[in-house]
Amino acid sequence: MAVYKLFPTQDASIYSAQPAMNTGLDPILEVSNFVTNNNPISNVARSLVKFDQLQINNVIQNIASVTSSLDFTASLKLFIAKADNVILESEVNVYPISGSWNNGSGQYLDQRQNTTGVSWVYSDYSGSNKWPIEGFYSDLTTGSYSGSNNEGGCSWWTGSGGYDGIGSLESSQIFNLRSDKDLNTEVTDIVKVWYSSSNDLIGSLFPIANEGFIIKWEDSTEFVTSSAVTPQLSFYSVDTNTIYPPELDIKWRDFTYSTSSGDLKHGRILTGSYPINELTSSISCSFTQSLPNDPTYTGAGSGATFGATFNSASMLDVYVKEIGLGYVAGETLTWSIEQLNALPNIEGALTPAEVTLSTFDITQLETVSTPDLFVALDDNQGVFYSESINQFRLNCRPQFPVRVYTTESMYTQNQALPSASYYAIKDLETNEFVVDFDKQNTQISCDPTGSFFTVYMNGLQPERNYQILIQTAIDNNVIVMDEKYYFKVVNG
Repeated sequence: MAVYKLFPTQDASIYSAQPAMNTGLDPILEVSNFVTNNNPISNVARSLVKFDQLQINNVIQNIASVTSSLDFTASLKLFIAKADNVILESEVNVYPISGSWNNGSGQYLDQRQNTTGVSWVYSDYSGSNKWPIEGFYSDLTTGSYSGSNNEGGCSWWTGSGGYDGIGSLESSQIFNLRSDKDLNTEVTDIVKVWYSSSNDLIGSLFPIANEGFIIKWEDSTEFVTSSAVTPQLSFYSVDTNTIYPPELDIKWRDFTYSTSSGDLKHGRILTGSYPINELTSSISCSFTQSLPNDPTYTGAGSGATFGATFNSASMLDVYVKEIGLGYVAGETLTWSIEQLNALPNIEGALTPAEVTLSTFDITQLETVSTPDLFVALDDNQGVFYSESINQFRLNCRPQFPVRVYTTESMYTQNQALPSASYYAIKDLETNEFVVDFDKQNTQISCDPTGSFFTVYMNGLQPERNYQILIQTAIDNNVIVMDEKYYFKVVNG
């Protein structure tokens, strides 16, 4: 699993009732339609949030390494500070912004209104470039305004312009009285279009540059003048002094699971006059069948590729796939060309060969099979820099090992967690999940040395303490290990 969190480089709220006001440094982002009984004129607020495209590209290209497949998901998250009058079932829409804008340095409660930066009317500062108004939008973009004195309100993309499999660039979330008021909506298509445009992967399509997101109530809610429809959502901005700034979560699947290894580098295989030494090809045990003299067999392959089976002595019997033969470990077998070519599934002409093969020790990691298990973090240093990447390894064994004849203590032996195992991370003070259990993106990997997962510390707020939780399923029992797996992230 992997989750990489990015934080905004710009964010601000824009207000129809204060058309030139900038709030680029305000700790709050607003999405609202405010109407009073005494003044039946709607005051609409929208929020703009932008993330750095170079950071997005770095995650996709270098960290996730999914450049060719773009096999990732992206989610926009805004955390609620206050919610009022969200009674009816209403929808918040998210679109990619069309046109550049300047963050500015104002706050909502500035005694002297700050007009240097983005506002309802202006994309830069008061008197500068105006947001397009009705009749002046470019293809596939739109915007809205109300009245002659507050036209503007940003412009945004409504269509993808022909990008494969993407019709609309809208994302949305439904809110009502009892719903969770955090905004958490998938924006994968938008991020993919941004990435494609920034890397010249669009051919003849119209480029859609990353100018951020606009977050607004749906059209049927905005500018409603009834005091009965006045939903107001206040989210924390990137300038908050809390641990809840907006974030763009990019997730991809890096899960691998293997409990055994058969490393051929420690032995030697000889085929006639063609010596093959220190081979590192992967071992496959997927298909074998018995032949005379008890060799194992697989269909012909190409190059220096091998198959393998485990024998009763927990050793590895290896056979050479490119000549279509398998050999019992330790034996020397000579086959004629007629015998070789008579074997099924042989492709192409073969030559006589004599193969001598010695046995190889294998690493076979046992999977823990009892719900009474013990799991510990291996070599948890406890403190990590905010820009570091750490692979957490787990020591796992039965809590109460069965007595068997062995020369090694069961308490020193590591076992693997089942493949259906996941991790989560909680903020130790607030007890909130910053990374929740996710069957797609927090699955715990395994190699022949044990279970492990990777955490990118940049997505965790520095100077805070965190706890790791482990979830697994054994014998239809879901087990959550809420042990004292603690660590701290510090600046650096």
